[in-house]
Amino acid sequence: MIRVVLVEDHPAIGAGLAALLADEPDLDVIGRASEAGHAADLIRSATPDVVLCDVMLGGTEGGLDVLRSVAGEGARFLMFSAYAYPAMYRAAIEAGASGYLSKTAPIGEIVGAIRTVSAGGRVFPTAVLRSAGQAHPRPSSGELAILRLIAQGATNRRIASERSISIKTVESQLRRLFDRYDVANRTELARFAEREGWLVADTL
Repeated sequence: MIRVVLVEDHPAIGAGLAALLADEPDLDVIGRASEAGHAADLIRSATPDVVLCDVMLGGTEGGLDVLRSVAGEGARFLMFSAYAYPAMYRAAIEAGASGYLSKTAPIGEIVGAIRTVSAGGRVFPTAVLRSAGQAHPRPSSGELAILRLIAQGATNRRIASERSISIKTVESQLRRLFDRYDVANRTELARFAEREGWLVADTL
């Protein structure tokens, strides 16, 4: 019997998945959690074989934080998400996940992935591996803060004020970001950051 913990912050999705997995004779959903802190505690106490874990959870921590917090304690993680961002794929692989699926995957694919991961295999679709390999270096936390302000339409003066730095420092950091990611202006930079997933993936 494969012991599964489900980590999903959307009640309807969590309940639906748990019910579908419970129909499988070799799967036993031994617990569910909706936020990172509870999930880590549950995993430590329940010692599941596989954790089916959403990447993006409500609150300040996400699914990859759960994975990192219990790394080395035995459970294998199968990440799933509604988002398809290179930064998420790379972060999941680097954090030690055993697989990554889309939330749109049919239940048969999810069940098969749980079985594969439980047996020590890995489940990363070719498109995920290709996209992860093409992910660009993640900006620093300070650069991410600037990118998010740019995406909101903030001026250099506002960015300087909110970051407590000089306008010249803002301009210098923007030039470095333009050069690093080969973009010509603020609009292209904001679009690039959105495509990579940096504007939504706060907990990667």
